[in-house]
Amino acid sequence: MATTSSRRQRRDAVRNREQLLEAATRAFAERGLAVDVREIAREAGVGVGTFYRHFPTKDDLLQAVIEPDLAAWSELTERADAAEDAWQGLRTFVESTLALMVERRAILDGLGGAVQDSAAVVACQEHLRGALTGLVDRAHGQGALRSDVSAADVGLQIMALGRIVQMTAEMDPEAWRRHAGFVLDGLRAADGPGGENRSS
Repeated sequence: MATTSSRRQRRDAVRNREQLLEAATRAFAERGLAVDVREIAREAGVGVGTFYRHFPTKDDLLQAVIEPDLAAWSELTERADAAEDAWQGLRTFVESTLALMVERRAILDGLGGAVQDSAAVVACQEHLRGALTGLVDRAHGQGALRSDVSAADVGLQIMALGRIVQMTAEMDPEAWRRHAGFVLDGLRAADGPGGENRSS
């Protein structure tokens, strides 16, 4: 009987954790990282005590939820890095990152630092910096990106476009694509490969 009870408890614990992760994933994707843990526990159908047994801090939950998003983002980054045309690679990264923000507000909030002192937030910001450094260097090397534009500049533009993602999500979900085009056109070197000579 003790063994049966122990197995049942383990199954219940696994189910509770899965329910918490599912509820948190939905909540963070739809409402951002500021969602209260009590709300997540309620949506998962468990008590707050159960929540803390699985995730001692909210940041532990954030890291568990955002891990698959970071993995997907890493795959997008690898594809951008593999592009022979450095400008196309940079463009792919910017547009793919914004598309991910549309689906996963946790990434959007993570880049914006919506939750302070969070390892999950730091992971988002570090990934953005690391990915952009190589992409921007390659684009400069091919003469495709304006020489006065740094990786930090592109990162700030992505975060600014993320705000547009938020503001237009309900009334025009695709508006961010047009605005991303405006920004990318402004970043491209006037005389770079495939670019127009803006001085003419």
